[in-house]
Amino acid sequence: MEFKIISPQEGGFVKEIQWNNEELKAEIGAKMEDYKGLVFTEDAIKEAKKDRAKLNKLRTAFEDERKRVKNLCMRPYNVFEQQVKEVVSLIDEPIRFIDVQIKEVEEKKRAQKREDIEALFQSIGFQRFVTLDQIFDNKWLNATVSMNTIEEQMKSRMYQIGTGVATISRLPEFSFEAMEVYKETLDINRAIQEGQRLAAIQKRKVEQEAAQEAAKRKAAEEARKKEEAPKTIEAEPESQVSAQENTLHTIDFRVTATLEQLNLLKEFLINNQIQYGPVPKEGE
Repeated sequence: MEFKIISPQEGGFVKEIQWNNEELKAEIGAKMEDYKGLVFTEDAIKEAKKDRAKLNKLRTAFEDERKRVKNLCMRPYNVFEQQVKEVVSLIDEPIRFIDVQIKEVEEKKRAQKREDIEALFQSIGFQRFVTLDQIFDNKWLNATVSMNTIEEQMKSRMYQIGTGVATISRLPEFSFEAMEVYKETLDINRAIQEGQRLAAIQKRKVEQEAAQEAAKRKAAEEARKKEEAPKTIEAEPESQVSAQENTLHTIDFRVTATLEQLNLLKEFLINNQIQYGPVPKEGE
C-alpha cells in the first residue's frame, strides 16, 4: 500500500508565482516618496482625502488579486485535503475500536494490581488507624512499578508513621489531641501544631482563672476588713444635743456616803445649779 500523488507530479507543483513585482515595487516606491514629510494644511485637506482614497483603492486592488491567486492555488489542495480526510476516517474507526479494547485490558490489569496492593497492605502490618487510601500512590498502578518497589515504599511509610507516633507520645501536653489529628492526616507537623495550639489555649485559660480567683480573694479580704473595722458612732446634731441638755429631768436616788462626802455632793449640786430635795412620800 503506497500513497501516490498522480497529478501533478512532484515537479508539477507551482513552485513560484511570477509577476511584475519588482517593476511595481520600484514604480510605487518612487511615488510614495512624494508623501514622505508632506504636511497638509487646512486648505489642502480636500486634496489629502482624494490622495488617501486613491491609495486605498490601489491597496485594495493588490489585496484582491492576492486573494484571487490564493484561491486558485488552494482550490485543488482543498479538494485533496477533503479526500485525504475521508481516507483517514476509514483508519480512525478501527483505531478507536482497538483503543477501547486496550483500555479495557489495562483497566482490568490496574484493578487486579489494586487488589494485589490491598493484600500487600494487609500483610505488612500497618498501625491500626492507617488506611490504604491515606498512603496510596497512584503511580503504584503503573505497569512499570513492581510490587517489590511498592512493598519497600509501604514499609518505609510504616516506619515513618511509627516515628511520628513516638514523637507525639512524648509531647508534654495534649498528646491525645495531637494524636487524633495525626491519625486523620498523617501529618506530623500539623499534629504538633495542633497540640501546641491547644496547650497555648489551656495556658491562657489557667492564667485567666488564676487572675479571677485572685480578684475574688482580694475582694473577700477587703470585705472582711471592712466588716471587722470599728463602727463610728455618728454625733448627734448640735441642735438636738442642746435641746437634750436644756431639758430638765427628775430622778430619785439614794446616796450612802460620809458626812464629808455628802457636803462635797451638796456643794457640787449648788455650784452646778442642780435642784435637789427630799424624796416625796407616797400620797404627797
